[in-house]
Amino acid sequence: MTLGQSIKMMNFFKKTKKQEQVLLLDFGRGFVRGIIFESNGKNKVLDFQSEKIERFGIFDGKDFELDVVKKATNKLIENLGGKTNISHFPKILGFSPDILRAEVLNISFKREEWKGKIAEEEKEEIYKFILEESEKEFFKKADKNVEILKKKILEEKISGYTIPCILGFQGEQMDFKILIIYCSKVYAEFIRIFKKDLHLEEAEIFHSIEALNYLKESYKMFIDIGERNTLICFFKETLEFVADFQIGGHDFTKAIAKGFNLREDEAEAIKEDFSNGGLCPQASERIKEMVLPVLNLWQECLNRIIKDKTGPFEIVTETYFFGGGSLFPLLEKTKFFLPENLPLENKTKIIFSVKHTPSLLLTFCNNLKSNEKNF
Repeated sequence: MTLGQSIKMMNFFKKTKKQEQVLLLDFGRGFVRGIIFESNGKNKVLDFQSEKIERFGIFDGKDFELDVVKKATNKLIENLGGKTNISHFPKILGFSPDILRAEVLNISFKREEWKGKIAEEEKEEIYKFILEESEKEFFKKADKNVEILKKKILEEKISGYTIPCILGFQGEQMDFKILIIYCSKVYAEFIRIFKKDLHLEEAEIFHSIEALNYLKESYKMFIDIGERNTLICFFKETLEFVADFQIGGHDFTKAIAKGFNLREDEAEAIKEDFSNGGLCPQASERIKEMVLPVLNLWQECLNRIIKDKTGPFEIVTETYFFGGGSLFPLLEKTKFFLPENLPLENKTKIIFSVKHTPSLLLTFCNNLKSNEKNF
């Protein structure tokens, strides 16, 4: 066999090697979404299912709510993959950003013996110190009724220079950027029980911010308008800040329900028709009047946070909106962060929209399991 034939044979086996399939479950206030995908750089979505959850009162940690979420999840898993046994698949869990929250902190450290190169033992001691300090710093401002689920080192610097890892370097001044993923203690206990009951103990929990950081979306701002809150994150080389405020799509629904004296599920249907341009001009004008106070408050909160966090000289090249709430047509926006913006291949018959972006983002978190510094 010639060298050329050998190379062709090797390439053939590389192409035909079966890619790892992964199950993603993403929980929102009113839904659970399931995705089966292949993780191979450009992720390939093989199957997508969604189940509605009676959203009002869910995730309060009560037995009834737990049963409702479990029932919806079991039904979704049964519908995923057809005859494929997905029980052995690696699993990823995601939750809406008003349940699973994030904070980024900058922590510094000074070495006493700064001329020597950092060995493995010293590296571990430094990591331990800065992670403990990040937790102390976090709880100076955070509610004591929250629980940290994950701490992650996003960036390491020595003497102002960014490095991949402090191991083997020398220097005195060290600066670290730490991402903290957390939720309320009530939600944390709910998630623990839920994972145990559905045999998802080995499933890893990720936040969509981790995927955005992995995709290296430098000098861009992302605004995820969810049902109960709005999440804002800004990236330079890495995540620069993350903030949120408690206004989302549900607040527009409540304004419509109050204005028309409707149940919230009825108002939700009207809001969707309005967003899709399916209402007559008179009805659309009435809805605009009803939601205007909420819209103005939302815009004020957004502008204040961006001004406080970025400052007058910060460079933000582009701002992208995504999430179900971003479909509301009255919101001031520049660009959508659409599924087609992702290095993703859709093998399903589903036409994905901006409301699916948060779930699809999470597929890239599978690439973070082995190459990220999680603690």
